[in-house]
Order: sequence, then C-alpha cells, then structure tokens
Amino acid sequence: MLKTHNLVFILLFFITTNPIFGQKLTKNQIDSTYAALKVKPNTREKVDKLISLYKKAVKAKISSEKIIDEAIIISEKIFYIKGLGASYNRKGLAARYNYDYESSITYHKRALNYLNKTTDTLLKIKCLNNLGVSYRKLNLEKEAFTFYFQALDLSEKIKHNKSITIALNGIGNVFIDTKEYDKALHYFKRVYRLDVENKNIRGQEYSLSNIGEAYLYKKSYDSAYFYINKALELTKEYKHRQREAIRYNLLGLLFQQRGEFYKSTNFYKEAIPLFTKENNIRYLSNTLINVGKNQLHLGEYEKAIENITIGLNSAKTIKSKENISLGYNALVDYYTITKNYKKALDSYKIATAFSDSIVNEASQKSIISTQVEYETAKKDAQIQQLAKDNELSKNKAKTNFNRLIIISSLGLVGIIVLLYLLRLYRKNSDLELENRNSELQNYLLQINELKEKATNKTLIETEKINDNFSEFGLSKREIEVLEYISDGLSNDEISKKMFVSNNTIKTHIKNIYSKLDVKNRIQAIKKIREI
Repeated sequence: MLKTHNLVFILLFFITTNPIFGQKLTKNQIDSTYAALKVKPNTREKVDKLISLYKKAVKAKISSEKIIDEAIIISEKIFYIKGLGASYNRKGLAARYNYDYESSITYHKRALNYLNKTTDTLLKIKCLNNLGVSYRKLNLEKEAFTFYFQALDLSEKIKHNKSITIALNGIGNVFIDTKEYDKALHYFKRVYRLDVENKNIRGQEYSLSNIGEAYLYKKSYDSAYFYINKALELTKEYKHRQREAIRYNLLGLLFQQRGEFYKSTNFYKEAIPLFTKENNIRYLSNTLINVGKNQLHLGEYEKAIENITIGLNSAKTIKSKENISLGYNALVDYYTITKNYKKALDSYKIATAFSDSIVNEASQKSIISTQVEYETAKKDAQIQQLAKDNELSKNKAKTNFNRLIIISSLGLVGIIVLLYLLRLYRKNSDLELENRNSELQNYLLQINELKEKATNKTLIETEKINDNFSEFGLSKREIEVLEYISDGLSNDEISKKMFVSNNTIKTHIKNIYSKLDVKNRIQAIKKIREI
C-alpha cells in the first residue's frame, strides 16, 4: 500500500513539474520563446503566436507587456486588423486582472472597434462579454447590460453555448447588483439548465453558487444553503481550490446574516488562506472585513479593528466600491460599540459620501478615457484606412495581373489566327499555281512540237535564243526553268531535275512571269514562240 502511495506521489510530482504536462511556463521559457519569435519575419502567424504566448505569461503571472506590445506593433505594420483586435482584447483582460477597470474598458472598446471590421464573431462575442464584466465592476449597470445583451444575441445566432452561458451569468450578476433578485434567479437557472445539458461541471458549480447567492440576498436562507452547499460539494469533488474559497465566503455571509457569527467566522477563515494563495485581493478584503464584523458581535474588538482596517486598505488599493463601503460601515459599528462617537460619525459620513466620490473619480477617469479613446480612435481609423488601401492595392494589382493575362492570351490567340490565315493564303496560292499547271495540259502537244524544234536547232541558234532570253534579264537558272516549262514538266518534276526545293522553283517561275510580263505558263510559252 505504501509503495502505491509513493508511486502516485512521484507521478503527480513529475506531471506538475514537467513542462510538457504543466500548462504554466517559467519566466525563462517565456523570454526564450519570445526571443525566438521576435527574429522571425513579420506575419499573421507570428502575431497569433505572440498573443498566445502573452496569454500563457499572464496565466503564469509573469510580466509580459513587451510581448503584446510587439504583437500590436507588427499588426500595425502588416495591417492585421484581427491581430490588433485580439491584442487589445488581451490587454483589456490583463488590466481587469490588475483591477484597473477603466483601462480595461478602454482596451476592450478599442479591440471591439477592430473586431467589428473582421468576420471573427466568436472573438467579438468574447470582447463584448469582457466589456460587460468591466462595466459591472465599476457599477455601471446600464452599460454592462448593453454589452452583455449584444454578446447574448450574437452567441444565440451562432449557437455557441459557452458564450451564451457567460452572457446570461453576466446579466444575472447585474440584476444582483441592482437588487432585482427574482430576475437574477431567472437567468441563473436558465444557465444551470444549459450547464446540465452540456455536462459542464465547472459551469454547474458557478450556476449553483449564483442561484444560492440570489436566494441569500432574498433572505431565503434554507434555499441559499442548499444551492451553495451543493456547489461546494461539486467544487471539492473536482478539487477547484479557488472556487472552493468563494463558496466558503458565501457560506460565511449566509450564517452572518442568520446571526450565527461564530459559524460564519469559521467559514470565512477557511477561505482566507485560499484567497491569499491566489492573491485574490477583492474577495480577501471582503472576507477580512466580514470576519471583523463577526468579531464585533463576538466581543473581540481588537481583532475586529485589525481585520476591518486591513480589509478596508486592501479595498482602497483595488478601488472596490462595495468593499470600501462595507469597511466604513463596519468602522461605524466598531466606533459606536467602543463609544468613540466622533469617529463613528466621521466614518458614517465617509461611508455615505464615499459612493459619490467613487462615482466622481470614475467619471473623471471616464473623461480621461474618452479623451484617450478619441486620440486612439483617430490612429485606429488611420490604420484601418491604410489596411483598406493596402487591400485595394492588392486587389488592383491582382486585377491588373488578370488583365495582363487576358490581353496576353488574346494576343497569342490573335497570332495563332494570323498564322493560320497566312497558311491558308499560302495554300490557296499553291492551289492557284497548280490550277495554272493543269491548264497547260491542253497545250502539251504544242509544247512537244516546240521541243522537237528546239532539239534540232544548232548550237548557234541555241546561243541566239539565250541571247534573246537575256534581253529580258533572265538568269541561267530561270532560262533552264523556262525550258523545262516548255517541255511541259510540272513544278515537282522540275525541282527534281534541278535538285532544288519546290519553293525555289515557284520563286523562279514568279520571277520569269515578272520579267516576261506574263501571267501564266501559256502566255510564257507563247512569248517563247514569238522569240
């Protein structure tokens, strides 16, 4: 049995420490991968890999802004609109993880501006849901609703269940913030049904917890305990440690509202080490303040003021409106119990006025963000216009190339047609010559007679004839051809006798016709007879 446990331990250790099995990368691995990517040519694939590497770095909690900034720079250079959208969406997520919700909204809006120019609907949906979350964190419920419902509409159109559940959960949480708990339950239960249908265990945990929280705020404590405890059982079964802490936090709040402060504190104390390990400041500050509130009811005043102060300072650090208000209200209770009424009154004034100050601060930052958005929007518009011009240039070049191919093809066809016509013309010329030759057949007898006379002529007479032929400028070869014509030979027969090509004989004949000023063999023979 011991050996089995040892083997299991060794296997688990190997899996968690081996980079092949572990998902989180070390800083050296991130840096070396980034260095290798940086020297590669600027392509869309390179941008996608940089974004993926940045995602892994954020998950491993490694500072890596240079990676995503490099992805943005390259995307701008190569006019990769989707790359710009994905990069700014990732920057928005990172800002939200650091509780910088104003910057998160700015980045997500910029991302959405680019993604609206792409066909990637799923990435656009993620960006819309992210905007909903960031607006909800700033308690800007109206804006949060707008983006969540846009995400839900698109998700239902493409039937993407995961995105549908995220949007529905977001809408439900906004209704929690606006204290419309029955509406929240409607959306949370709808999500739970989808999670059960899709066998999504993590989704079921989250949905059950949300349903329990809604019942908690409705003060339906038995129903709240049933759903939260059911979520906790699933969380423990599948060892989701961070989610386990959130369940403990909710159970702590449940028993606090029921007045069972000792039991509430025990649940909160279960959550504290888990939130600390995950550096979840928002939940940790809430838990510490609530532990302090419980300790006030239990008479542990020194411990109470210590936990309330730590929790309040943490809430101020991350600008959590709910936790800051919770902390100052807890101080009101503390100073009232300890009879320090002046500080109690000061804390009360701060608690009641702090919400307005948070809103004013958010408004100021919103104005600054709007100015930043205006400036970046101009730059984004320029980049998108350049991308559009670049695409038009590519299309124009492609069109011109196609035109060149068409013109070249037509030119080639024209040349082929011309060659074909020349061939036909040449063939027709040959046929015409042959027809003329056939006409001479009727005069063969006359030619034979001339041949007999020519044979009987003396050398002197022959030279005389040659002299006469020379008056017309005939060459020796042309005279020889003319003699063969007189003998009634065809072109092929003459070419064979003179050992030259048929084309050469045709050329001689044409020259003879020209010099004798005749049009055919018959006229040439008549011309000879006249000589």
